[in-house]
Amino acid sequence: MKRAVCVAGLLLAVALSVFSQPYPLMNTPFRVNGKDLRFPFAGGLNNPQFNAVDLNNDQVMDLYVFDRTGNVQLAFINEGTPGESSYRYAPEYVQYFPQPLNDWVLLRDFNQDGAMDIFTQAQGRAPFQGIIVFYGYYENGHIAFERLGFDNEYSLINFTLFNGTETQVFVSNVDYPSIDDLDCDGDLDILTFNPAGGYIELYENQSVERGFGLDSLIFELTDDCWGGIFESSIEQAVGFSDAPGDCFELAGSEAPGPRLHPGSTLLTFDSDDDGDKDLVLGDITFSTLNHLVNGGNCQQAWIVEQDINYPSENVTANIPIFPAAFFLDVNNDGKKDLLASPNAINLSENYYMSWFYENTNTTENPVFEYRQQDFMVEDMVDLGSGAFPAFVDYNADGLLDLVVGNTGFWQPGGRRDARLFLYENIGTPDNPAYELVDANYLNLRLFSDNYSFAPAFGDLDNDGDLDILVGEIFGQLFYAENTAGPGNPLAFGPWQYGYMGINIGQLSIPWIVDLNRDGLQDLIVGERTGNINYFQNIGTASSPMFNPSTDVAPNIFALGNINTAVPGYITGYSAPLVLDQQGTYVLVTGTEIGRIEFYNGIEGNVSGAFNVVTETMGGIQAGRRTRPAIADIDNDGLLEMIVGNERGGLSGFQTPLRLDSTSPAREASLERAVSLFPNPAKEWLDVHVDAEGDKQLWLFNASGQLVARQEWIGAGARLDVSRLPAGLYFARVSVGGEVVGKKVLVR
Repeated sequence: MKRAVCVAGLLLAVALSVFSQPYPLMNTPFRVNGKDLRFPFAGGLNNPQFNAVDLNNDQVMDLYVFDRTGNVQLAFINEGTPGESSYRYAPEYVQYFPQPLNDWVLLRDFNQDGAMDIFTQAQGRAPFQGIIVFYGYYENGHIAFERLGFDNEYSLINFTLFNGTETQVFVSNVDYPSIDDLDCDGDLDILTFNPAGGYIELYENQSVERGFGLDSLIFELTDDCWGGIFESSIEQAVGFSDAPGDCFELAGSEAPGPRLHPGSTLLTFDSDDDGDKDLVLGDITFSTLNHLVNGGNCQQAWIVEQDINYPSENVTANIPIFPAAFFLDVNNDGKKDLLASPNAINLSENYYMSWFYENTNTTENPVFEYRQQDFMVEDMVDLGSGAFPAFVDYNADGLLDLVVGNTGFWQPGGRRDARLFLYENIGTPDNPAYELVDANYLNLRLFSDNYSFAPAFGDLDNDGDLDILVGEIFGQLFYAENTAGPGNPLAFGPWQYGYMGINIGQLSIPWIVDLNRDGLQDLIVGERTGNINYFQNIGTASSPMFNPSTDVAPNIFALGNINTAVPGYITGYSAPLVLDQQGTYVLVTGTEIGRIEFYNGIEGNVSGAFNVVTETMGGIQAGRRTRPAIADIDNDGLLEMIVGNERGGLSGFQTPLRLDSTSPAREASLERAVSLFPNPAKEWLDVHVDAEGDKQLWLFNASGQLVARQEWIGAGARLDVSRLPAGLYFARVSVGGEVVGKKVLVR
């Protein structure tokens, strides 16, 4: 806990139990430009790294995506037939991967046991950059991982120096290495850049040579200029050596420049079916890929040809800035395809950034044909970078619509295309469905120098309709008055920038609420530093006034002693909202590191420290810089939460919070009164409730789909689960209107 606060033990225990697992929203339809999105709540992509893996042990390769923006892990089950790509977003499988993973991830089956293993950046788990490994295995129908130990302090992949000492195999947290069988002996080797310059080093795995087969990872540095090439990062074309075994000579007037290595990506595969591995190289300085042909052999690589506009026989992959390439079968036809994406966080294209080239020949001798630049992301709500959602009924039809601001789509020269997006709820009160009806709602795009638009709605002038405030990157507020009147579709007057002179510094994220319950709408505003600013309304109901001066307390101060920055960081990116739980306020806020924090103890305590109920609400990790929006959008009495993130996408969750509850926590006695057994269940699931009242049970699969429902009056009921697929399920049991959630494992 990063703040000193007093929370009652019982309240904390109950609250943590409530928020231990939100139900993912999976079946809320979204339509964009006439297309129904297959996985709208996958959260968007910015810097994806693609890997093939069998997630559910059905002998079909699925898709794992690691996004460097926020170090987010995404899982997709392959449900297509041969030759057809059909993925289902499957967030339930991410829990089986190690958390967290940082910077780069490669899934490779080093011991050939049929389960992919993880190679990833050590920094974050060790004080320096290198490689850690998790070996994969299957249990209960899903992949699982365990850290592989090595005989050194931080359990990294090491090698022995010429003087007999050991050190780690260095891989920069900026780079993307190759882990492949480079010497053709069956075990996996490592190809990575020398930290001092533009030479590529080969670390050969000695497992086979030493008689261990494929079950060991023992590395020796056998080549300090693999392929004989040198990459200068000044010229995209690499320097060649004169003969196999030689290194490109740096000395002399033909030297390409100083030893600079700001960042590079490596992909190796046999692109010409000659038995050795060729290289596709990406560099942070350039926007295209360099294909380097190996004219040597497995024992001695020698690069003899290069193509700096790869694939040049088709549409060149042009990805500003810092492209990375991946070789895997993504359309389920048995042939590995080529994918490319940017590896530079916040510096490059953030929507058309997932290039797919279909392999129209064979894996052994591939021919790549361009198909699209928005692979996977085309089926997500993705607004480039940053997503700031807010609910409002814009057309007065009784259904809550969704307005989402973004940080912006990438534009050349570092410019941003930032706007508000209006998703109209075209569903029913019980079954929401959203369609993008305005991609520049209220024309905020006009203010091209502003970005990171964060909308909030509230009746600031007490005329019965909802006005709008929009936060932005420079810490001020846009304001527009709703002139429609009560019960009418929203109709706003002109934008006013710099509302009331408020300027909190950077990235204002507002919320409108009568926090001190004096009948006047106040403002709370999150900001980049992580604190939450409180502006008390010192005007009247129809003429609000907010004094921005820090000298006039209590008009502005750090609300609730909240700061979402974690120790050691100076930024926290707070994104608050306040809920009235039948007369009791609670506060929920997004954070820079992606957690959702939950506070109570607000009533009569506006100038005091609030109670921290949990800093990890629901265990949600939707990505960096989260911004939640909460409402009951399906008329079930429970609040749904839509969470925006830095990748420009949305995630959706069904929370245990009730619309009419007096507290975010249910009674502990109800938790104890409900029991489910056996758990794990195979044929039957018995439900016993030691409490009076009508009872209902809903059973959801891990994708959020309702798979069973039962009502009963007595103490016990029995549910047939024999036909359900094995996996993790979530039971929701209602007793007299109170709800409790339980996890159930079906085998």
